[in-house]
Amino acid sequence: MENLKSKVHFSKEVIAQISSETLNDIIAQGSFTLIDVRSPQGIENQGGIPGAVNIPLEQVKKEIEEREYHPESILNSDGPFLFCCTGGVMSYMAAIHAQENGMKNVHNLEGGHAAWKKLNNQN
Repeated sequence: MENLKSKVHFSKEVIAQISSETLNDIIAQGSFTLIDVRSPQGIENQGGIPGAVNIPLEQVKKEIEEREYHPESILNSDGPFLFCCTGGVMSYMAAIHAQENGMKNVHNLEGGHAAWKKLNNQN
């Protein structure tokens, strides 16, 4: 667990954080590819963010590593990409993995779906 914490802390220095307030503008403009890395069950239970594409974390990692073999993958576009999850940790990991594998213009939703949901008064 300590390794995960140190990697997440490090990511705050290299992965741009997008606030929930800014996400509302992004949704209206459609200016980012929003990728929700939660499981489909997680989205079903907790709700989703409008316009988000669901690609679970393990699948994101695989598609990033094998981008050249999957030209149809949304992860092969130029972005910008905004990763999100429940609270921000899994999406940090996805963004770090993307950046470490040569993807540019990757961002993380600060506080995750929970922060966005709270800001928008959704139960």
